[in-house]
Amino acid sequence: MATTRDSAPYSGPDTYRPDPFSGDAIDTRHHEKKPTADHPPQRRAARSRLDDWMEVDFKFGGSRIKRKAVALVLLGAPGLAPLFFMLPALLTLNTNTFSVSVDDTLGTGAALCLFLCLLVTPMVTLTGQRWFVPLRRWYGIMMACSAIGDALAAGLTDSFAGGFLGRVAGHVFELMGFMMVMLVIPLLITSNHWAQRKLGRYWKRLQQGTYVIWGLLGFHLLLLEGFGFQQGSDGSGFPGDGDPIFHQRFYQYSVISLLLLTLRVPPVKRWIAARQKEGRNWLVWVTITPIFVLFVVGFIFMLNEEIFKGLDSFTENPSHE
Repeated sequence: MATTRDSAPYSGPDTYRPDPFSGDAIDTRHHEKKPTADHPPQRRAARSRLDDWMEVDFKFGGSRIKRKAVALVLLGAPGLAPLFFMLPALLTLNTNTFSVSVDDTLGTGAALCLFLCLLVTPMVTLTGQRWFVPLRRWYGIMMACSAIGDALAAGLTDSFAGGFLGRVAGHVFELMGFMMVMLVIPLLITSNHWAQRKLGRYWKRLQQGTYVIWGLLGFHLLLLEGFGFQQGSDGSGFPGDGDPIFHQRFYQYSVISLLLLTLRVPPVKRWIAARQKEGRNWLVWVTITPIFVLFVVGFIFMLNEEIFKGLDSFTENPSHE
């Protein structure tokens, strides 16, 4: 389950939209500020060619649609997958599917959505493009929906003693997950323009709770699988393909977070900006290649888990692995 980032380039009050689950809320007032004599107007951030290309309309079925809208729909569709996988069990009230695989399907799905939400800012830093920034908001919302669904299903169907509260917070690793859900609820509620206007500068501070969720996810996975070591049937690699260590969720979390965290460090961001200004963006990509490869490997293993468990849940034949 576990978003966020430092400030992305600001392209003006008329182009900014609030993005929940980000750590970089900016001034939300939608009027132009008149510069004073001591503060000359700042130049608007340059738009990339791809940003301009995405703003172009094309004709489809008698209507005109922006290329960006189509791209965002296609890139955002995977966020619905965790909820889609659990839909048949919900419609048939199949408690067996919920009790066996809901944690893996919705829990892993929430983590993937969180990482995709967090990935938006580093990609803005690396590419200078902003057309995909709305995906940050979308994947934040999908993360929240999957996490809340996971908690509700676990509280109603798990076999732990202690009633609903005992099932969602009766063990330390469960308590970590429960805390994440409690934090994600106010972020979801305030993921709109009205809340941003009402909260003003406090909206940004509230959204920075995503950092806490990100950290709690690490502790949750660390405790869930015995501090990263295979323990009996814990972890998605048992018996699996014979390589359980590569399926440990905490290791996946660690290599994915390495890239997301590194590209948020201010000195790193300044170095990247300086190389881009010199026209040596190739050096940036060469430098980050090792951690980028680790990110891709960890993400692929986590995505594989989601598809494998998700399809079993969809067919209502949940995997006990």
